Amino acid sequence: MGRRMSRRQPVSLPSRMMREVRKAEATARENNAGDTGTGQTILRLNRHQPPLRTLLDGKKISAVELHAAEQIALAVTAVSTRGILSAALLERVDWGQSGRDWPYHVAVAVRNYQQWANHWSKEWKRTRNPMSEIIWSAVIDERPISVIAQEVELSHYITERAIVCGLRHYAAHAGLVTGNDAREWRERAQGLVFKVLVAPTS
Repeated sequence: MGRRMSRRQPVSLPSRMMREVRKAEATARENNAGDTGTGQTILRLNRHQPPLRTLLDGKKISAVELHAAEQIALAVTAVSTRGILSAALLERVDWGQSGRDWPYHVAVAVRNYQQWANHWSKEWKRTRNPMSEIIWSAVIDERPISVIAQEVELSHYITERAIVCGLRHYAAHAGLVTGNDAREWRERAQGLVFKVLVAPTS
């Protein structure tokens, strides 16, 4: 894809949000005789925060999607410390060699992300599907949904759907969900149609 990653250190936002969700769910269990609901029903986060907070507040994503984002951020953090600063280069990292120096869960995260990103890189070459760029912009660069939509020339609605579907596709790929959910999430991501907005001419 060639998108250059922000020079700042990849954020730990997904990790912080996962802790908030789990804390909220624990509180819900205590207050509702074991009926948790979900942490997202309790959290009311500022809508002008990065896209994951916006989607969580809007009840568009939950802990599984945040876990997917956390693993993506972990993989990028691990590899970027070695000077890899773009999604395209990250796809070519030899995680097998580098994994010797990483804890197992980090090596797995790098492998999962690399395989996932390679899949969407092929889709980009074949159909110009910008899924990989959209997820990178949302999770790593923390761009607002409206900004991402402008960059990839898609509607706000389609861009939002792409972030949700992309995170769910990653979750299915990484084994964070299995069975019917995994199959459905893969199919929805693959079936998402991107209609590029054409700017009107003056």
